[in-house]
Formats: sequence, structure tokens, C-alpha cells
Amino acid sequence: MAGPAGDEGPRNGSSRTGSASLAEALEILGYDGVYHGVKAIDSPEDWKIFDRAADATFPVLPGYTGKSFTQEEWNELYAPYEATTDMASVFGTHLIKAYPDAKVVLTIRDFDKWFKSMDENVLQQLWSPAANFSVNVIEPILGSRAGPASRKMMLGLFQAKNVDEARSKAREAYDRHHREIQECVPADQLLLYRMGEGWGPLCEFLGRPVPDVEFPRVNEAAALKAKIAEKVKRDMSSAALTLAPYVLGVGALGIAYLAARQYGG
Repeated sequence: MAGPAGDEGPRNGSSRTGSASLAEALEILGYDGVYHGVKAIDSPEDWKIFDRAADATFPVLPGYTGKSFTQEEWNELYAPYEATTDMASVFGTHLIKAYPDAKVVLTIRDFDKWFKSMDENVLQQLWSPAANFSVNVIEPILGSRAGPASRKMMLGLFQAKNVDEARSKAREAYDRHHREIQECVPADQLLLYRMGEGWGPLCEFLGRPVPDVEFPRVNEAAALKAKIAEKVKRDMSSAALTLAPYVLGVGALGIAYLAARQYGG
């Protein structure tokens, strides 16, 4: 996606369409900074921006403001990058309107395979019992917006009020996303790309020479799960450290109370 000065940069289609492989491919082609969703996991400030962006974008959300993000607001997130993949696609046409000169790589994948991956690796993870505990207990302690923002983005993408409705609207959302992107991007700025086509179509579209290396194949699901597990463990430790003084204080009060009862009669 275009940077703050209006430089051209590519972006991809929906999450779970081989975006990690595409991100690595863009880096090999020399793009200076490629923002992929995994990067946000370690970036608390990024999640706050995504949280605001979701409320500004999706009418289905209770916090909808109707004030679409401007390029200046998106630059808070994307200014250091020449390209973005994965989570950016959730905001689809809104980002394209903010960056009208951007080149767009719309990755195409079989719907059933896409939804299976999306459900197992995103929806089930975001609405699991562990995620509920994190969103309701851990993240408020840490001041994190990662969980709430992620849920808002998914509900916004599917135009749904809950995860069950999101699943039932998956096909509709998938088709709508691809249709809207193709309708709003000029033909000379859009590449419909199927993972497995290799370097040829991508390099021709971007005007880059074909690298003398194989096209990357990243196990995105494994990488994402490992990164999330690492974050959960880190958040639990941080929350424990944050609560420790209060827990110790309550414990000390309890001991003092028992001592007073024992020795004070």
C-alpha cells in the first residue's frame, strides 16, 4: 500500500490466502518493509489503531462512528512500509480510497480451503475460552486492544454481529470482498494472483526482475499459532507482575486481620 508520500506499493486479498508467502516474496523483490499481520501481534499501539479503524469502518459494530480513516490516519500505521498484506485486506475498499495510486495484488484461493483455514486459525482462536479470558481479564489489566480489535475486524469483514453469524455469512463475505476490490481498482493497478503461479505474473505486474530463488512457501498457520502462543504466555506473565503488588497487599491485609483476631482477643 502507498506510503505517506504517495509512493506506489502493493497489497493483497483476504487474510488466509497465502499472505505470509506473498509478504516474504515482496521482501525478496526489494520492497522496503512489508507489513504482515504477524507483526501486529507484538505491537500494542498498532492494535489501538486497528481498533479505532474498525469502529470508523464497519456499521455492524456497536461503536461505529461513520468517520472513515483518512490517509493521514492510516499513515500512523503504514508510513514506514512500502507494502502491506493480510490484515489490511479487512479494510478493503476503504484503504484503496485512501491510497488511490496503490497497486493491488488480489490473491485468489478456493473458498472451501480458505474458509477452513480462516475458521480453524482465526475464528476458533479468537472466540475460544482462552481468548474470552484474555479479552475479559488479561487485556484490560495490560491496557491491550489486540483481542477486541481482532474480533471487531472479523465481524466487520463478515458484516456479522457474532461469530456464528460470521460463519453463516462467510461465502457472501468472500464473494463481496473480491467483487468490490475488482470494481474499485483500475485494471492496470490490479493483479488477480493464485498462489502457485510463481514469480512470473507478480514480477511482470510490479515491474521487478524475476529472482534467482524459488517462490517462498511459508507455513502461515504454524507461524501464526506459535506467535500467538508466545504472546499469550508473555501477556499472562505481564498481568501476573502487574497484579502482584495488589495480590500481596490483599494477602498482607488478611494476615494482619488474622493476627489481630488471634492476639487481640
